[in-house]
Amino acid sequence: MTDDAPSLRELFPWHSRPTSEQLKGFLTEGMVVFDTNALFDAYRLNPTGRAEFLHTLVLLGDRLWIPHRVADEFLKRRPTVIRECADAVTKLKKDLTSPFAKARGEIEEFGGRRGLGKERATELTDILAKAQQEIIDKAAESYQFELKPADCRDGDPILSEMETLLRGRVGPPLPDMQKVREEAAYRFERRIPPGYADAAGKDPEDAIGDYVLWVQLLEETVRRKAPVLFVTNEKKDDWVVKQQDGASSLPRPELAAEVWEHALQPFHLVNVRSFLTLANTHINAGVSEETIEQAHDLDSRANESAYRETLERLFEEQERARLIREDLEARLLVAHTKLEAAREGGHERGDLVGEVIAAEMNLERAMHYETKTQQELIRMHIEAPPKWGDSIQ
Repeated sequence: MTDDAPSLRELFPWHSRPTSEQLKGFLTEGMVVFDTNALFDAYRLNPTGRAEFLHTLVLLGDRLWIPHRVADEFLKRRPTVIRECADAVTKLKKDLTSPFAKARGEIEEFGGRRGLGKERATELTDILAKAQQEIIDKAAESYQFELKPADCRDGDPILSEMETLLRGRVGPPLPDMQKVREEAAYRFERRIPPGYADAAGKDPEDAIGDYVLWVQLLEETVRRKAPVLFVTNEKKDDWVVKQQDGASSLPRPELAAEVWEHALQPFHLVNVRSFLTLANTHINAGVSEETIEQAHDLDSRANESAYRETLERLFEEQERARLIREDLEARLLVAHTKLEAAREGGHERGDLVGEVIAAEMNLERAMHYETKTQQELIRMHIEAPPKWGDSIQ
């Protein structure tokens, strides 16, 4: 045994949390790759936070890079994000309607039950109505988003800044998408990360999105031969391993191992909040604590919303899978009945045998898909809406 032999952590770096020096290397010497959800913080942060976020991206220079799939999804989903931001106060007003109406009903019931009289009860409900309106007015005064949905076509200064930042820093599309679809299907079936968490409940072309960007990231890493820092607010278990001690999530070790296998380079994953904190430490980004805290809040709320949306989509998919299975069961019963009737009449019809076999195969596939959807629902229920309050590296 020699002293210069590599240690276990050097042999298997994907099982260890990066050191401070390694984290510095990701930002100063590596390739910093942004996911779509992380780029959208440029819209969701307030004007000060947005300016600090975009300034930090400028500091990265040519170390900044995004996969072709990310750029495509960014442009595709941008109108939805603008609408979400522009309608935030309207949505708050709508969301408050039900709880305030319930409170009003409770006050009226209390007044009637305790003999306050209609006039006194009305005084109380007027106070409630005034408080509701003051909340809406204050929210509208505090939160102002300068873009409107019509700006999706022209006059979007945020998009203009992003285009300047990303010029020459967007990867090429993959040449053989059919091959990628086949690879994705193979990996999803075996729950090889990333992307399998999107396999159930999404359109097939959307479901492979994470795997497409992953292949593009791998190819660029091989080309550059540089460490990779992936900035994403993703929290699904096909990307991250949540830590029980309150520490920030780590990337799935399989992901870091795959990057090492292809390019002999380290891979790490952080959310926007962690990225901004690291940028302050290692490249003097000068991002305020207010912006970092806002990025943390956006991350938590966006992922809780994504969790609910995914759960709703899976419930819909489960119901659709059940209806398909029941229809195929009925078709199989009809096919069996026809075959039995033919046999009782002394006929062995090959076409009816083939019909039964085809019906059985279709039913087996449908049952398999329904089971996968149920398993995904169970997994999400076990995880529950997580308390995603990751601490910083």
